[in-house]
Amino acid sequence: MKCIIRIVTRIAVGVLFIFSGYVKAIDPVGSAIKFGEYFEAFGVHFLVPSALIFGISLAVAELVTGLCFLFGVKIKLASTVALIFMIFMTLLTFVLAITDMVRDCGCFGDAIKLTNWQTFYKNLIIDPFVIYVFVNRKNYRQFFSQITEWTVFALIAVVALNLSIYCYKHLPLIDFIAYKVGTNIPDAMTAPEGAQGDVYEEGTYIYEKNGEKKSFTLENLPDSTWTFVDAPAPKLLKKGYVPPASDFSISSELENIHSEIFAQGGYMIFLTSQNVNTMTTGKSNLLNSIYEFSKENKINFIMLSGSSPKDNENYVHKTGAAYPVYMTDPTVLKSMVRSNPGMMLLKDNTVLKKWNCNDFPSIDELKELLASDSEEIIKNHYKSGKQINNMLAGIVLLVFVIISITGIIRRKY
Repeated sequence: MKCIIRIVTRIAVGVLFIFSGYVKAIDPVGSAIKFGEYFEAFGVHFLVPSALIFGISLAVAELVTGLCFLFGVKIKLASTVALIFMIFMTLLTFVLAITDMVRDCGCFGDAIKLTNWQTFYKNLIIDPFVIYVFVNRKNYRQFFSQITEWTVFALIAVVALNLSIYCYKHLPLIDFIAYKVGTNIPDAMTAPEGAQGDVYEEGTYIYEKNGEKKSFTLENLPDSTWTFVDAPAPKLLKKGYVPPASDFSISSELENIHSEIFAQGGYMIFLTSQNVNTMTTGKSNLLNSIYEFSKENKINFIMLSGSSPKDNENYVHKTGAAYPVYMTDPTVLKSMVRSNPGMMLLKDNTVLKKWNCNDFPSIDELKELLASDSEEIIKNHYKSGKQINNMLAGIVLLVFVIISITGIIRRKY
């Protein structure tokens, strides 16, 4: 019975670490953004430029730890790392829950959003399982030689690292952010009918009479002999539904024009850049060609920039861009496309396709896309991502089966 409990606990902890590491690994830019928020909140600004390295390192460490638990290799090392990690995260999330320095710890990337208190309670639930595995780390039978275990360990680390690098050079295999393929942006900017709004405590009003100040509610306001003093803002009791794209906007000279842009409908191409000063300009000729093609085919091609008007002017002068450049919040642009620059193809304001700057389409590819059915484009997008994920899951399952069979044979003979 104890053996079964040890195995089940080991696998459960492994699956949890695999999930946590995977959702970070496939979105390394998102992990880097979260690390940047941490560094800013704790005043270690000099670490912000290395946020991407920290993000990828954490994702790989979690994935490797989880897979070691799942495969039953390097249990002593994996359990020690897991225990240190959980102690640190439990203390960190407790501090965040009290101070609210960072609103979301990013434990599960953008896949699952938890409040700081929810994250802290989650860690308290996980801690006993990790401690149990650590305490029993010497009771897990070692079925393989040291060379075999280190080989499997190195292989897992290489695969995890390459997965994260691949998603950085391209786009996340699974998109959990608000502007994923298939999203109608105007719809995502508004709350659905019947959605729960913010809940506030009953408002109070402060009146004064003969030097005495007293609070009243709207139902029991005092007579005219009292003098109104103040009406403090009511306390928020419960946060209501927040539309996923509620912070999206397109501005031109401080005037919000996203309604006019979306009213045009049809095909649109958004070129996005959080910062034109740090974006690569090696694609300028291709972008100018895409703009000319778009203009000929009555496709609205615009650039959304998170930079200042002056920086945008310098960009236009440097690249010879003839397309209009508008301003959008850089944080929103980081969510739209995990690339600087990035590109989105929309039809009737619904996202059909997204590209990393390393994968910008040629004119022929655009022609082929525009000739395709919109639903088919979206379906193929999710199909290709699903195929890669299934392939990765198949490799993990195959290795798990091989290692398990090898372990059983070794144990028996």
